[in-house]
Amino acid sequence: MLAPQQMAYVVAVVLVSALLGACAGMLPGPAESPPTTYLLAPDLPSGDGVAGTNRGSGPTILVSPPEEAPGYATRRMAYLKQDYRLDFYADHEWVDTPAVMLGPLLVKALQGSGAFGAVSEEASGISADLRLDTVIESLYQDFRVRPSQARVELRVQVVEPERRRILATRVFADAEPAPSDDPYGGVVAANRALSRLLPQIADFAAETAGRLKATAARTEPAAGSRPMALAAPAGQNVARSSDARRH
Repeated sequence: MLAPQQMAYVVAVVLVSALLGACAGMLPGPAESPPTTYLLAPDLPSGDGVAGTNRGSGPTILVSPPEEAPGYATRRMAYLKQDYRLDFYADHEWVDTPAVMLGPLLVKALQGSGAFGAVSEEASGISADLRLDTVIESLYQDFRVRPSQARVELRVQVVEPERRRILATRVFADAEPAPSDDPYGGVVAANRALSRLLPQIADFAAETAGRLKATAARTEPAAGSRPMALAAPAGQNVARSSDARRH
């Protein structure tokens, strides 16, 4: 059995340990540093060199909010080191989801083509001749190769809203070697890939609009022409009147 002095010592040790544990739980831990954020901001043609005669004469087009395939509806930056396994950087991310950043970039690319009378985002609420729908199928840094590569794949549709029909669909894919095997290298490579893909998408939309216009021109009757069924009876009446005068 413990002596009174020993018992007091044990009790004091237990109390001190309990107090220290409580204080440790109340004290703030080390501050977490915010993640490093990056932009999708590829270099795109401004369209300033496009001939003025093209502006305002083409169809109007809306850019609907891009969508993402599963795995990419996030600000987290994706990478692959193994087949079928999509991982994400812990301390590096996009400033917003890739789909949100891609919408204004598509608008800028279409405006730069000079092929459309007006280009706007669907959220504006206005009507247009055409609509561009886009899905981000993949956007990741691929470490299965060296140097690593940024891989971008976009599925694009040009739609005629009034008739609710898809005019054309195409998948645009590109890969760009990263200048360094780290998150920033992947960001640089992704922007370089998009700087090539977005003008291609604008050309695709312009070509589709051109084919639609050409088809409409072939199917429309010439202005001022009369149906043959109406012209024939009129000619017959003139001939009968001439015969009657001769008699």
